[in-house]
Amino acid sequence: NPEETMYQVLHHQFVASALAVKAARRINPEMKVGCMLAMVPLYPYSCNPDDVMFAQESMRERYVFTDVQLRGYYPSYVLNEWERRGFNIKMEDGDLDVLREGTCDYLGFSYYMTNAVKAEGGTGDAISGFEGSVPNPYVKASDWGWQIDPVGLRYALCELYERYQRPLFIVENGFGAYDKVEEDGSINDDYRIDYLRAHIEEMKKAVTYDGVDLMGYTPWGCIDCVSFTTGQYSKRYGFIYVNKHDDGTGDMSRSRKKSFNWYKEVIASNGEKL
Repeated sequence: NPEETMYQVLHHQFVASALAVKAARRINPEMKVGCMLAMVPLYPYSCNPDDVMFAQESMRERYVFTDVQLRGYYPSYVLNEWERRGFNIKMEDGDLDVLREGTCDYLGFSYYMTNAVKAEGGTGDAISGFEGSVPNPYVKASDWGWQIDPVGLRYALCELYERYQRPLFIVENGFGAYDKVEEDGSINDDYRIDYLRAHIEEMKKAVTYDGVDLMGYTPWGCIDCVSFTTGQYSKRYGFIYVNKHDDGTGDMSRSRKKSFNWYKEVIASNGEKL
């Protein structure tokens, strides 16, 4: 059974992670070790209880990773699924002790978008990996269909902090877009500035109003590179433009976009100057 095999592999991954955490602490008891989550918050498409329950159950597909790595044990929803489906996940003596003793100290996560889902009538979403996805009429989307939802970042921060009570670290957040080089060589990517500014503002609210313990924020990314989700160079994220194109042409020369100097001021002011 492929899904049973997936869970078996996942168990080995969890044990390996916990052993790595324990090894790090033996080397340096002050060392802080984190884990990573690709965070895509799911909204129920409607207040239909079926949609609400579907969204909650779908989020477990992501939370299972951090539930184990931060809490140190398998949640009941996973154990019940294994029993219900007849899965026999093999564990060595001491594995559960290792999981309990090797929990991570903080959670790093990426955030680009939210998704809306419904119990019936939705489609599989290749971007987020969630079934039942539907367009959210209340938010805009990028040229690649990624929903632009700054408030969703605040929501994600609150959900994760309230769930785990561990420091959080936003390790990826950015806007993929087609960039145009003007005749004078400038690249006026105001849309990227608007995206990042709005997300940083919501991040600040999570810290100031909601009390989230946020370690830091790093955008994706500083320089254009191939987008792994589409294999395109034209889907650009960076503050620095790289002269390389989808057809392989380009000399790889680099130039600063408008967002470069804007973000330079942001980090110099620790987010005060947006």
